[in-house]
Amino acid sequence: MAGSGHVRGPGDPSPVHDVVNGRQRVAVVTGGGGGIGAAVAEELGQSGWFVVTVDPLVSLDGSERLPEPRETTAGRIVAAGGSAQASSVSVTDAEAVQALFQELAASRGGVDAVVNVAGITRQTYFASGTEEDWLAVLTVHLQGYLNVLDAALPVMATAGHGRVLGVTSGSGWRAADAGAYSCAKRAVAAITWQLGREAPPGVTVNAISPIAATRMVAAAVERARQAGTSGAGGGLSLFKAMPGPEHLGPLGAHLVGDGFGWCRGQVLFAGGSEVAVVDRPRLLEVVRSEGAGRLDGVLDAVLPGAFVAAESAQATEGGGNPRFGSIFDGAAPAQLGPAHVQSCAVVSDRPELAAAVIAALEARVVACHRVEVTQGFDGAAKALRALAESAGPVDAVVVALSGPPSEGAAPEGWQRALAEHGRIIDDIHADAAWARAVSDYSAHTDRALRLVTVTDATTAGGRSRAQAAAQLSRAAVGATGARVTAFAVSMEAPEAAGARSTGELVAHLLGRADATALAGAELAVGAGWIGLRSHPRPLGSVIFGGPAVPDWLDDTLREMAGAESPGSSPSAS
Repeated sequence: MAGSGHVRGPGDPSPVHDVVNGRQRVAVVTGGGGGIGAAVAEELGQSGWFVVTVDPLVSLDGSERLPEPRETTAGRIVAAGGSAQASSVSVTDAEAVQALFQELAASRGGVDAVVNVAGITRQTYFASGTEEDWLAVLTVHLQGYLNVLDAALPVMATAGHGRVLGVTSGSGWRAADAGAYSCAKRAVAAITWQLGREAPPGVTVNAISPIAATRMVAAAVERARQAGTSGAGGGLSLFKAMPGPEHLGPLGAHLVGDGFGWCRGQVLFAGGSEVAVVDRPRLLEVVRSEGAGRLDGVLDAVLPGAFVAAESAQATEGGGNPRFGSIFDGAAPAQLGPAHVQSCAVVSDRPELAAAVIAALEARVVACHRVEVTQGFDGAAKALRALAESAGPVDAVVVALSGPPSEGAAPEGWQRALAEHGRIIDDIHADAAWARAVSDYSAHTDRALRLVTVTDATTAGGRSRAQAAAQLSRAAVGATGARVTAFAVSMEAPEAAGARSTGELVAHLLGRADATALAGAELAVGAGWIGLRSHPRPLGSVIFGGPAVPDWLDDTLREMAGAESPGSSPSAS
């Protein structure tokens, strides 16, 4: 390894130090007080790293500070002959996180790796959970990670070297009713896929999606048991079959080692004895929206005929004979058929987009009502109730709120990407508030509703927000007993270029009874096109038994991830 080696200090009984450029490597592990974080920290300590465990040592829900334990992770590392220190900084304290990294850069010469495991657990779902709990979970799991990235990446960029390993969850990429946790973990995955392409030279950003018998998982299983949730017994059986956190330590340490520098922007499922590459959402079907004679007619043909099948199979049925005739030059129908919904609330602070949505819905004889944009769960609920009291029952709600401004002043690349996430907590919170208002209204009136969330995805932060909205929408039908059907649209074109197409797509989703087949789908609108993306999914898995990491693991992961190989990976031919 160029510029590095292993040394043992005089009389030092510890494992050999892992050294780079004449200094001991430094790793920061948040959530390092226990569970997976402790397992990774101890593995790094045994490998000769100087490890800083960052953990305020609070209860599982983050509401209470715990008494000082008799034994700490850092203490165990030192007792085993390694080098470590403990920090009680919370990842939610941006200034303290910045100060920690700056101090390490000054005193230890840099920070070589970050593993961000910090998290709390609270009960938040699509249709329940307090606003306070929603914000607490988003703040720790998402804003906390952004605070760590804001502090770590400049230090690593200056050094020209670094490894960042975030932590997402299967609840963030599989369909799951986990509310704020699902939204936060999907956003972490989205950040990983984006920053992987933008990270500074020599720096990599990846994430793991671990499963292990941790205290957080045990608490979730116990809550399900106490609530009598269907499948709670199966959850207990699965918990007993999960690997212990210690089984993930070797893999976690491997993923921040120098040899893993080939991997950038990947999410890896980690299950102790198995690892899998989780693919980002990819376009499955795209239809032209620009220059179509009747876009409503095009969508009425292509969405049921192609998008629905692709959403169900998570694969296109194209690639054979052309599936559609001359749909782009069709004559205007004498009259559009009646819409499935009759009354729609439009919540938007984007005038051009709101006008396009209303025009498309009114063409289908849907009565539209503008609703003032309000703040918080209570504000959204009151606004929706007030509309129903003044205008009568509501069948649908369209939420199309503005996104963060593009950070044109920030340099291109990772700095701009991070800056554009500056208000993502507020934005996800706003989308969730209207989802909750729709759910509550539906439950109170015993009325079926459709919800369409249109997200401004023209910035890095907007794209992460769009993925969080898509993840939340996947839980609506199951969480509400099919009373609420939710759709998510990622608007990736500027308002002037994408408003008409988005309006027609929204009208299709609300106007056709069979559009429910696209509930929870990851729909997108670009400049001149409308598309359907796949959900995140495993590309391939490696079964290796664990916990030791075999020498050939990276070769197989390279091929699965489609990364360039130095020539040692198996041939795909």
